[in-house]
Amino acid sequence: MRRSSRYNLVCALVVGGAAVAAFAIGAAFSSGVPTAGIQQALSSLEKGQYEEAERKGLALATDPVNATPRAWAIVAAARQRRGKRALAARAYRLFLASCDCLATQQFTLSQIRACLQADQKAKTPRPPSKRLGKEAIRKLAEVHDTVYTESTEHFVVRARNPALAKLLAAESEVALDRICRVILAGQAYPHSVRIDVWPDHDHYLAHAADAPEWAGGSFRLASAKGVTTRQIDLTQRDKEGRFATIMLDRVLPHEMCHLVVKEYFGDAAFPLFLSEGLAMMAESGVENGRVALAGKTVAGKAKIALDDLFVRRRYDVEKPAVFYAESYSFVEFLHTRMTDQQLRALLEHVKGGCTVTDALQRSLYLPADESFLPALASAWEDHAIEQAQYLSALAAGGK
Repeated sequence: MRRSSRYNLVCALVVGGAAVAAFAIGAAFSSGVPTAGIQQALSSLEKGQYEEAERKGLALATDPVNATPRAWAIVAAARQRRGKRALAARAYRLFLASCDCLATQQFTLSQIRACLQADQKAKTPRPPSKRLGKEAIRKLAEVHDTVYTESTEHFVVRARNPALAKLLAAESEVALDRICRVILAGQAYPHSVRIDVWPDHDHYLAHAADAPEWAGGSFRLASAKGVTTRQIDLTQRDKEGRFATIMLDRVLPHEMCHLVVKEYFGDAAFPLFLSEGLAMMAESGVENGRVALAGKTVAGKAKIALDDLFVRRRYDVEKPAVFYAESYSFVEFLHTRMTDQQLRALLEHVKGGCTVTDALQRSLYLPADESFLPALASAWEDHAIEQAQYLSALAAGGK
């Protein structure tokens, strides 16, 4: 039974600063009369001196001689009010370890979820097309007789529209930087990629090498005679002749991520769910349909079990929509709960030949344990359901 996972998510959406402060005060008094140090930290918190409250609370919580675990509640509240949501979630977890009150545990868990959701939302890039006006989008659909070229540090973009070539060159650098921070731990990408933009789907299929019939974009990484070709092919207009904003927002970063991942892993086997999950995470904005579908399937009978998801290959995917939704959901789940270093370690272990389960345990510094995968699956499924409920709550609130 998933009672904990179905705990009312609305509390995580509506809790304000007053409730968080009240929680910190209640936690500080949970073991009787607070010490002078606790009272000083609470005083700073109540006055809105959050940096000071965090500093004082942290000193109390980490005192090597007489640590005060309940002070983590003050640290967490101060960090949350300062917008340091990821660090606040860590402090909430440390407080949770010493908490034995069920109601306080539930509130603390709700705040951890709220911090992680808000932090993820803040990190999610705004789709580039949302920054464009109607007239700009109309002009981006124009196809000229001349092929225009724009070059940047990592890209050579060719398109039959000068504004589009310039826009894609800039957005490609932004997307590459975002991808490399996750996959390459911020190290520089030392290569140049050619991007060709074809006017429509027919031109794309006629010119892009090995272009899938159903796709609006693809990547190619090939070597011949000592020369490596790095290529991304895109489609400028949709079937109605309008500028394909999905190409700018989703297809471009998606295919670029595939290219970077393919080059990073080389000939090493790479799980399909991880490849597609990372590529979907690289897209600008969140596709809510995937989130809703993942929550629906893991709560029902149509789900792909996590151990099955780990070993799926392209040719045996019988439920493509479910596969992609769950892949995105699980990789996003890992991303919100692992540090960049842990995620990087996960990829390194997989590249070295470890199974996904072993790679996860190693990257988290956990001993091999048969109960790990079932526990992980349960935690992820709870997360997927909560995310779907989160969307449902937002939709209900907008009516």
